[in-house]
Formats: sequence, C-alpha cells, structure tokens
Amino acid sequence: MTRLRKLFSAFLLYLLLAAGMSTQAQDSSDTGITLDPDVAGDVEFWHFWGSEVRRDAINRVIDECEAQLPNINVIEVFKPFGDIWTANLAAVAGRSGMPDVIVADRPQLPRDGAEGVYQSLQPFIDADDLNTDVFWPFTWEQTLYEGESYGIPFETDVRVLFYNADALDEAGLDVPESWDDLWAVADELDEIDDDGTIQRMTFFPLEGNVGPDLWVETKGYDLVQDGHPQVDDPKMVETLEWVQEWIDRYGGWDNVQTFLEGFDAPPNDAFMSESLLMKVDVAGYTSTVRFYEPDFEWSAALPPYEEEPASSSGGFALSIPTGAANADAAWEFIKCAADTPGQVSWSRDTFSIPTIQASAHDEGLMEDELWPFFVEAMEVSGAFPYVSGYPNWTGELSNNYEKVWSGEQSAADMLEEAQKAIDAQIDEAGGN
Repeated sequence: MTRLRKLFSAFLLYLLLAAGMSTQAQDSSDTGITLDPDVAGDVEFWHFWGSEVRRDAINRVIDECEAQLPNINVIEVFKPFGDIWTANLAAVAGRSGMPDVIVADRPQLPRDGAEGVYQSLQPFIDADDLNTDVFWPFTWEQTLYEGESYGIPFETDVRVLFYNADALDEAGLDVPESWDDLWAVADELDEIDDDGTIQRMTFFPLEGNVGPDLWVETKGYDLVQDGHPQVDDPKMVETLEWVQEWIDRYGGWDNVQTFLEGFDAPPNDAFMSESLLMKVDVAGYTSTVRFYEPDFEWSAALPPYEEEPASSSGGFALSIPTGAANADAAWEFIKCAADTPGQVSWSRDTFSIPTIQASAHDEGLMEDELWPFFVEAMEVSGAFPYVSGYPNWTGELSNNYEKVWSGEQSAADMLEEAQKAIDAQIDEAGGN
C-alpha cells in the first residue's frame, strides 16, 4: 500500500471511529458516572505514545473528550518512554511543571502513591460513586495503596504467540501448543549455516515482549507465593535451563545477540523480516503488523506451555501528579478517557485490551477476526501482586539473567543469590 493510500485509509477510519465513538459516548458508561460539562480549565496531559498509530489514537480520544467537555482544553504532550516518569518526579519534587494528567505505570502505582508522586483519586471516586467492579480485578487492585486508588486503569495487555502462518503451512506444520511442539517445529524450520551463522530462527523465548516470568507461569508456578517472591523454586530453575537450551541451540549468547541485533524497529524487526517465524508479544503488536502489511500471512495463538496455558498482562492508568494545577478538570478528562467510549476507541486503533471487562466484549471490537481470541487469552492472564517490602524485586532477576545466558553462572546459583537478596530487602523493610 502506498503512503497516499495509507493516509487516505487512515482518514476514512478516523471519520468512522469518531462517529462511532460520539454515538457511544451519549449512552454508554460502564463505570456508572457522568461528566460535568461545566468544569473548565486547561489540562496538560503527558503520554509516551509517539508512533503514528498510537499518537493518532490518543488524539482521537482527546478530541472526543473535548467535545463532551467543551470548557476543558487538553494540551497533549508527548514524552519519550524513558523520560516521562523521571521528568514528572523532578517536577513533583520541585513543586512546579508537573502535568495535570499522566499515563502512569499501573503496577507501580502503590509505590508511587506511597511516595507521594501521585495524589489519591479516592475523594473523586467516592464523590462520583465510581463502579470499580467493572474493571478486570487485577487492573483495579494494582491502583490501590492502603485502600485508596491512585489511578484509573486505562488499558492493559495480554501476551500471545505471533506466528508466520505461511511458513508453517508450507512445511505442513501445526501451530505449536507445547514446549515439545516448539522444538519439533524449530527442527523443521531453522536455517543455520555449517559455521553456525543463523539465517532463520524459528523461535527464541526472550525475543519480543516476554521473559522467564511468563514461561515459568506455563509450568504452573507463580513467582509470588502468599505475597512473597519465591524465585529459587525448582520450576524456575528448570525454566531458565530451558531458555539456556534455546541459547545453546543457536550457537550461544553472543551468536544469538549478533543475529537479533541485525534487525531494527518495525517494519524491519526480525518477525516482519521473516527471519524470526514466531515470537511472543502483546496483543497491541497486531496494530503495528497490520499498519505495515508484511508480505506473508500471520496470526496469533496462546504462548506454548509446559504444564498449563498462561499469559501475563501489564498496562497503564491515568493519574494526577501531586501538585497538579487543575485537578478538577483533570478528573473530568480522566473520567471521559477511561470510560467505555474512550477505551473502546483506543482499543480499536491499538489492540490494547480495555480494562473495563464489558468494553473488551464491545460488539464492534468482537467483529475483528483476532479480537475474540485476545479476550479469551485474558482468562489465563494476570499480573504479579505488589510487594510492598520490595516493589522492584524483579530487578534482582533481570539484572542477573545474562550471567546465566552467558554461562558465567548456573541458573540454580543465580536464583539462590537473588532469593537471598530479595529476602534481605524485605526483612529490612519489615516484611511484605
């Protein structure tokens, strides 16, 4: 598709979505609240959605909310993902320059609430009698600190296996459902030269938006047990050893890195370049693949599992930083954007999953050939509970995985050390 045709198609889609969203906004509110069009003021809104697809998508939500809230002017500000929260922390600490609304990392909201980065939204929630039961339970629970919410869940995600259907069909292979299936498919489809140079990689368990935390879930094990991280369990050891087997299959960590570093951002990533035939990523990757229209058929399935199907979800909320100048107008904008019409519009464009369960089953969304599968995948997905004694406990793993992948340390030894560090940090903080 030429650039001109893409722009024309995007314009037509905009007209259709805007019309559909306006209709919904008048008669659909799963949260049970209404907007106050008399509230006035400027709302500076920080987000990190800079791609063409996502920036257009969030601006459609903003346009609709401004139409419903005629006295509110939303000032949309893009901040790179690596800078947005650091910039907000500096502004809050300096008591000046913070936005009125920010896209917050939902799993970190309890920590940010405890540290005073964001203000509690509970007074607004109570005054408007927000129906919090409409959200996927884990998305709402992640916003709470000491029983009060510090953000309204706006979107979530779900990790699935994207696969090159043409490559599987040409080889007469089925989509792999298990870890054993993965090995069998890779035996048929890998292309590796005699000198070890990788020409085509079937699958790699760390490529995409995925890590050992998901793969151990497919072995039927949760890394947080009774509120306490338990990372040195035999199932986690076995999971890391399984990842290491894939590294060894492809000639070692350096060889894998050399191959994967040869690719760039979409549409020049490994999957769309047909050099990686399967990868686990969030459902939102769908919007990226469809935008670039690669020259092969593809689809999605649940991540292959060892003992039971599983996935994992992260996502974001809309929050008000402490000291924001116009909290009342900010709350009205949040109510609009995070209610059913706003979430459905965002999901239609980006394939992020609505945090409102009924919105995920929106009739228009369900007409897409992949959407019902993504909603079904949510039934086996979830997220780690917040660990107050050590909110960043996963860093003890992520900072040390490469020691295992490079052969510097065994999986069992690394996990044993990580467990001791986690336990010590939690004990120092006084428990969970």
